[in-house]
Amino acid sequence: MEDKLKDTLNKYPVTLEGDTITCYALFDEALLKKSPDEDKTYADLCCRGIEKYWGDAGFEVRIIRVKKGDRRPHINVLPAKLTGTSYVMSRWWRWGWGLFRSSFHPESFMINWSRRNPGNIHLNIRSWHSTSWFMRVSAHEFGHILGLGDAYAAHYRFYYEAPGTEDYMMNRNRRVSPEEALMVRRAQETGRMQYFPIKFSAKRYIKGLRKRL
Repeated sequence: MEDKLKDTLNKYPVTLEGDTITCYALFDEALLKKSPDEDKTYADLCCRGIEKYWGDAGFEVRIIRVKKGDRRPHINVLPAKLTGTSYVMSRWWRWGWGLFRSSFHPESFMINWSRRNPGNIHLNIRSWHSTSWFMRVSAHEFGHILGLGDAYAAHYRFYYEAPGTEDYMMNRNRRVSPEEALMVRRAQETGRMQYFPIKFSAKRYIKGLRKRL
């Protein structure tokens, strides 16, 4: 049993054993700099946010930092460059074909999630709102690494907000709900990303596009 656990920990960058989440992470040098919270680096606050908000949901979270060149499977935590927001994205060579694995769910195009390849976190460090905000955003993005889709009205969700998720971590970054905790367990057990309900409405989609433009 002990050998099987050790093999699992060496195979995947993130594991869930019982209530313990273990994540091996390599932080980019930009995130090792001091944040506007003078006592902590961006990496420190990222880890603190993940440990706090997922810990509040009953998980024990262990973020183990690795160094560049470490061959152990790990995720990368990088500064966001493509947009002014934070996001999780798979490596570019995994884009697209995740659609076939997810019955063409639009969220799977750039997050082709699997336990071996959960994606990388890209954090927005250019725009700073508060320490609490950064910690909550970090916890939200970690939800994607654990295998959860978004619940808010994003363009790739056809501007549809999943009903009853206003206080969820994967919607407005407030708290990890019991439903989200169960979805994480299901993702880790099945090896398939778990998505919130999505609906298409031409009227809502056009309205959302106009607001965005």
